[in-house]
Amino acid sequence: MKRMKKAAALFLVFVLLCSVTACTKLEIAREIATVNGRIVTKAEYLYYLEDVKSQMLTESGTQDAESFWDAEIDGEKASEAAKKKALEEMLRIEIACIKAEEQGLSLTDAEASQVRATVKSNDAAQKAQIDAVKSATGLSDNQLITLLTKTTLASKYASELYATEAELMTPSKEEIAAAYQQEYVRVKHVLIGNTKEETAENGEAVALTAEEAEAYSKAQKAKAEEVLAKAKSGSDFDTLVKEYGEDPGTETAPNGYTFTRGTMVAEFEAASYALEVGEISDLVESSYGWHIIKRYALPTSGEDYDAAVQAITGALTQDKYNAIVDSYKSEMTVDIQQSVVNGIKVK
Repeated sequence: MKRMKKAAALFLVFVLLCSVTACTKLEIAREIATVNGRIVTKAEYLYYLEDVKSQMLTESGTQDAESFWDAEIDGEKASEAAKKKALEEMLRIEIACIKAEEQGLSLTDAEASQVRATVKSNDAAQKAQIDAVKSATGLSDNQLITLLTKTTLASKYASELYATEAELMTPSKEEIAAAYQQEYVRVKHVLIGNTKEETAENGEAVALTAEEAEAYSKAQKAKAEEVLAKAKSGSDFDTLVKEYGEDPGTETAPNGYTFTRGTMVAEFEAASYALEVGEISDLVESSYGWHIIKRYALPTSGEDYDAAVQAITGALTQDKYNAIVDSYKSEMTVDIQQSVVNGIKVK
């Protein structure tokens, strides 16, 4: 009798596990949208959502991903903004594929083979990436191959569109200049670090005790306040950087850092953008220590300028491409299962 009860219990567990697995498969295969009758699944949407999440976290510079999604961006929760961006990108891919097929575009045998090879790769690093995608989305190998076939075809369509509509898709010098002034800053800073490690006789690092670390941090903050007073009173800022700065990066960037949003730690970035040219910040604390930041006019030539112009040109070209593809949406029948989108939790 006991054996029969045990067997029955094991059978029940097996049935429940199978039910959960079946429900999970049904859930990820659930329709989330149709574009001209072409079904897009929840699993496909999750692929785009993971990509958007990664981009947003990188751009934010946050070190607390969990709380980021509850924060607001331009009056909207970051999680909702991510879901909208993912939906827009998913629809663009579908629309681009439809337009590509209308023009007779398709993947070559070599391109199709490359897609399959990417998913079926035995390379450890690439396999780990593919496994991570499959785990996050629920996509099978074949489903992922289908999805990557779509994204590759969409990229091919984008190249074709640029070739035929180069003038329409190329940003003007005025657009590039305006974006440069709006999106980029150049700063120099004095960093006074807040942590220190001692080195043992054998060369290994030895962490400070809690008391030693606290005392060191207090001393460093006092030092930072002294340097700030000198900076505010008119001392040459470059001299202060050389004399007190602890950022090794300043040695390779003597003209300061020229950057855009999402490339520096959040506190440093926010303070840099808040300054006017020529203005010096108060103490800005980050995980690295205390920063004293001075904003400078943007460079008009050189490597930093060229890199910024190249990045801006690419971003504006992408915006123009998106606008063209988005305009085709009115020609198509698009149906969104908003309840499915709403039920997805971003974390």
